[in-house]
Amino acid sequence: MKSLDLDKKIIRKIELNNFSNKLAMDMGLAIIDLARQRNQQIALEIARLNQTIFLFIDDYLPVDKHNWLRRKANVAKQFEESSLSVKHDLIQGNMALESTFGLDGKDYLAKGGSIPIFVSGAGMVATITVSGLHDEEDHNIIIEALDGRFF
Repeated sequence: MKSLDLDKKIIRKIELNNFSNKLAMDMGLAIIDLARQRNQQIALEIARLNQTIFLFIDDYLPVDKHNWLRRKANVAKQFEESSLSVKHDLIQGNMALESTFGLDGKDYLAKGGSIPIFVSGAGMVATITVSGLHDEEDHNIIIEALDGRFF
């Protein structure tokens, strides 16, 4: 598994030529399959900007996973880049979501695990979000499951 740190390039967005609900389902299933191969339990949501199109939460995860998914995705939507890249930008700039940007921690969480999906010529169309692992692993499982197959 790849490990990301402040010195390595962090994926800020996924850029595709097109996006559909069927593609979202295929992407979601690929991530779930990888998590199962690793015996990892995850929560996963793929959403158009205001419409959930794929949602999966493994058994035995805490009931608050919906909230973690929502808060991470809000960061990706707000900044139009991955929540992990926002986390690292905040650390490097000695900033905080609330004091610097006025974003309430009840609705925004700068931890890895949400990546915006852009369509060439159309801009941001969706977010893909994982929770349940360490936040860098949440980010990485998305990339590892989709890289080379979907982008």
